[in-house]
Amino acid sequence: MQKLAIATALFVVSNVLGGCALGVAAGAGYVAHDEATEGDGNFDPLEDVRGEGDGKN
Repeated sequence: MQKLAIATALFVVSNVLGGCALGVAAGAGYVAHDEATEGDGNFDPLEDVRGEGDGKN
């Protein structure tokens, strides 16, 4: 019975963390694409947040 409880807990945790890993991978992909295609030669993923560079509001 203890092995079943441990296996169930691992299954639930892996499903929860799998969604987080997918979100992190999607965010990293977005940042990589944005930096690769902006054409300014600088790697500054927070320029949109700070209002500098191509992300100037």
